[in-house]
Amino acid sequence: MTTPLVRLIPADRNEEALTAIKAIHTAIFASIAGAILLALWDGVRGQPRRRTAIAGGLVLAETVVYASNNQVCPLTPLAEELGAARGSVVDIFLPAWAARQIPIVAGSAALLALILNARAVCVTWAASKRHRRPR
Repeated sequence: MTTPLVRLIPADRNEEALTAIKAIHTAIFASIAGAILLALWDGVRGQPRRRTAIAGGLVLAETVVYASNNQVCPLTPLAEELGAARGSVVDIFLPAWAARQIPIVAGSAALLALILNARAVCVTWAASKRHRRPR
């Protein structure tokens, strides 16, 4: 069964459509990787800010999309319908060996960023509570 979007693409344009999907997926990947790195950097420095929350929200949204789609990027089935090898990692401009490692590496970095930023928020909150106590 083909998706409605694939039916709109002429068969002689499948290769161009697949290249466009790879480009879009690569741009999305780069944005989310940047958000993870930003959140991780702010966590390492112990200085979470509004940008950290925005980056974390973006990462959380991507995690929900990925997890709710049976741990497959929603663009992968579309790429496969356009001719990409089934079960492969050919819907992104990355070497296959690197693309296969994305979930574990990015997931670990995102979890570490969450822990470090939560710790920084707790430390800041505890310090502000200490300074507010009447003497």
